[in-house]
Amino acid sequence: MATAAPPGRGPSWRQRLENRGGFSVVEVLLSVIIISVGVVGFASAVGLASLELWFGRRDTDISMAVTDQLEQLKAAGHDAVTSGSSGGEALQLTWQSYGSNPKKVVLVATYLTNAGVAQADTVVTYLWP
Repeated sequence: MATAAPPGRGPSWRQRLENRGGFSVVEVLLSVIIISVGVVGFASAVGLASLELWFGRRDTDISMAVTDQLEQLKAAGHDAVTSGSSGGEALQLTWQSYGSNPKKVVLVATYLTNAGVAQADTVVTYLWP
């Protein structure tokens, strides 16, 4: 049985403990659901970001390989550039030259997507004697 506090003093520790409300089960359950939805959304965003980083890395590697090959063709000189190919299993570069002044060079980069499907990007440049 709780007794009233004497005049001039605050409630006793027993009265404070008995008057304490706390959280209901419904409030705790709703909080857990809201936090769970946020965690699942964050996890899926991390997975998507990881996939996009992989695509960006692949595209950068392909771009660098194409740029390097174009620089080698330009360095070889106008008359030395003919059709050819280079590359490996993951990336195949093929080029063909057309005309003479200026010489049109078509470079095709063929690579596999993450689904195993071949995809090709084409770059066209011109070489003058």
